Amino acid sequence: ISFVFGIRDIDDGYIFDMNDRGHLHLMPIDLHRLVTLDFFKQFIQDLGKRNDLFLSNYDLERDFNAFYQLSKQNSFIDEVKYNLSKTNPLEMMNETIRDAIIENNQRSALKEAMQCITGTAGENNIPIEFCQEQLKKQRSYSWTVLLDKPSSIDGSVRPFAIFITIRGNLNNTNYKSYDVYYRKIKDFFDPYIKKYAPIHLKHGWFSSPTFAFYGIQRETVVGSYSSLVVSLGIALLVLFLTSGNLFIAIYALITMTFSINVAIAIFATLKWELGIVEAIILIMSVGLSVDFVVHFGVGYIHADPNRIDRERKKVRNRYLSTTPESSSFRLLWKEHEVEREIRVRESISRVGSAVFMAAFTTFAAGFSMIHASLTAYREMGQFLMTIMLTSWFFAMFFFLPLCAILGPVGAYGSIPFTRIALHFKRCIHRN
Repeated sequence: ISFVFGIRDIDDGYIFDMNDRGHLHLMPIDLHRLVTLDFFKQFIQDLGKRNDLFLSNYDLERDFNAFYQLSKQNSFIDEVKYNLSKTNPLEMMNETIRDAIIENNQRSALKEAMQCITGTAGENNIPIEFCQEQLKKQRSYSWTVLLDKPSSIDGSVRPFAIFITIRGNLNNTNYKSYDVYYRKIKDFFDPYIKKYAPIHLKHGWFSSPTFAFYGIQRETVVGSYSSLVVSLGIALLVLFLTSGNLFIAIYALITMTFSINVAIAIFATLKWELGIVEAIILIMSVGLSVDFVVHFGVGYIHADPNRIDRERKKVRNRYLSTTPESSSFRLLWKEHEVEREIRVRESISRVGSAVFMAAFTTFAAGFSMIHASLTAYREMGQFLMTIMLTSWFFAMFFFLPLCAILGPVGAYGSIPFTRIALHFKRCIHRN
């Protein structure tokens, strides 16, 4: 796990160009300030205390302590003492002046450290032995200082980023384990940075090469569900505009949701693992399952009104002749009941055979693919067979019975498209 300071976690590369790496968004790390070094020292010590997240921080502490001593020691000790002795004691009592002197000395020490790291020891009277003595303490690259190009003015090298790397203690590689582990690190790091980090280091973030595949998996899971919800919303709008009735659109959406959930349960039973192909298949399930309920819904709405009126009159006359003193509510319920029955019967008689043949042919196409050796083809065949079976079954044995019990009657819940069109036409002529 690498904790990064000095670079913002911004990816501004073109998302459709894998070779576009974008630009580095640098932030000041002020490595010459003691408050920065003290924070890193305490942070590294606290990493070693989290045995539930990380392994030993021994090498990390050794690397940092070598750099810490290197950046705090100044080979010009006599010069520093001379500068301090020349300073007015009254000025040394002023915190601003004293901090400025200390920061200037610390900056000089950091400059020497950078020259040692970049192999320019011997310049500016820096003893080679001094660099070798400090650099031989480094054991690994757990503490890494990224350096900028040498300055064209004085040749000094400026550090622009810090990488603090420590091994994690995650042994499992499944998605659930990675997800729990990632969230634990995030719950530790984000509050820690917010509470203890100096202002100029609050941009820190963490990453790991092992999180690359986890990131793909997480985006696949989140993207699959969000795309599924968006697809269902679009399907609801299309159903509403196609059928022209709000209740038919809602009943169709409920039917699609049930059929898709059952299909996903079947995929889980078949030991599918969510990947790119599987995510695309899940999103496609909305488009394939909407066809049958749309046909049945439109057939229900566009039933023959003359036949409905005749059957309602028959029910009314028969009911009034047998029970002349009955309540109007029971009579209205009987009329609505017979209207729903007629609408369902006409819907089945009009589009039932076409819907069945469409489901059967697509099911057969999927059956021809399930024996393929390639996993993508085999899963596509299983998907076609499953989604055709579940969507036809729920459209036939859930959507139509639901319409027979609670379906809209007359123009209830329908959109008056004709009136809306006439209204807009009149408005246009007036203008």
